[in-house]
Amino acid sequence: MTACLFATFAAFAQAYEAPVGWATIDGTTTGSGNRNPVVVETAEQLKKVLKGETPRTIYLKGEIRFEQQLMVGDFSNKTIYGLPGSALVNDVHYKQESKEDLQPKEKSGILSIKNCSNIIIRNVTFKGPGAYDVDGRDNLFIANGHHIWVDHCDFQDAIDGNLDISNGSDLITISWCRFRYKIAPWTGGSGGSPDHRFSNLLGSSDNRADTDEGKLRVTYACCWWDEGCVRRMPRVRFGKVHIINCYYCSAAAKDCIGAAYRSNIYAENNVFTKTKYPWKVYATKTGFTDYNITMKGNAGAPDEQKRSGDIDYFIPSEYYQIPTMPAMQVPMVVGNETTGAGATLYIEYNGPQAGN
Repeated sequence: MTACLFATFAAFAQAYEAPVGWATIDGTTTGSGNRNPVVVETAEQLKKVLKGETPRTIYLKGEIRFEQQLMVGDFSNKTIYGLPGSALVNDVHYKQESKEDLQPKEKSGILSIKNCSNIIIRNVTFKGPGAYDVDGRDNLFIANGHHIWVDHCDFQDAIDGNLDISNGSDLITISWCRFRYKIAPWTGGSGGSPDHRFSNLLGSSDNRADTDEGKLRVTYACCWWDEGCVRRMPRVRFGKVHIINCYYCSAAAKDCIGAAYRSNIYAENNVFTKTKYPWKVYATKTGFTDYNITMKGNAGAPDEQKRSGDIDYFIPSEYYQIPTMPAMQVPMVVGNETTGAGATLYIEYNGPQAGN
């Protein structure tokens, strides 16, 4: 068994040196091609080197702190690597004890990328201050981006979403990423939820068919929704979304995959523990009830296909092939603290220093 497991992981590690799934369709996702390396140590340096179309390989060094979400748009051909011990951090909270203590929600979040293409983000740790329902900003927000690969990242304790994708974004793969909440949720937010540990939203509104219909095609492969996650793992609107070999083990989970309006989800060979509801229908509003979901080969969830409306079921193999583990191996491989999902890659850098 051990030898078989090692062989399986070695094969996956090799395959994932390049993107898989939707990020490989209609072109490919190569990022910078490892050209023009530079290391950055501040948010301002990161903003500067992300701009434009020139290929850049960006290495994050140390703890980079944010006082509000860094918003960068209209760029392409970039690769971001997190060096060992690095992290992007915004730990400012706005729990209102008095009017004087209230901080504006605009100071929340870490990184927003908009109107971007051919982007790779690997081995990056994102640390927020804890979930709080104030309609805040996300640890990572992707808007109107395409051909993006987010791999081996660790998303922790966002005010709002850990990683949200919307506004016509398309052809994205999220692989070997870990989502979790280590900080207890803050209560009393203006949105009303006392526990807003809702990790991943895909599509921001039922009313965005003009931008999202035919888009939001995303693959989640070998991801780990770990302790603290309550909902949205992910919650999906509009997209053809493939969820494969992912590990769900949060004792706080109320439901995991959310099938919202016009979602078309194929979930296979995943493992669900500690929850009675591996998936839930959120397409319930009058006039917005269409959804599709296929569950196949999962542990902790029966095989089934359900839908409302007449949309054809999404079958990923009609678009791409992807390496697959049996569900029984997922907890040992994806849930391995040292070699599994999360910022577990070893990244080396020997090049120009900050801003050069």
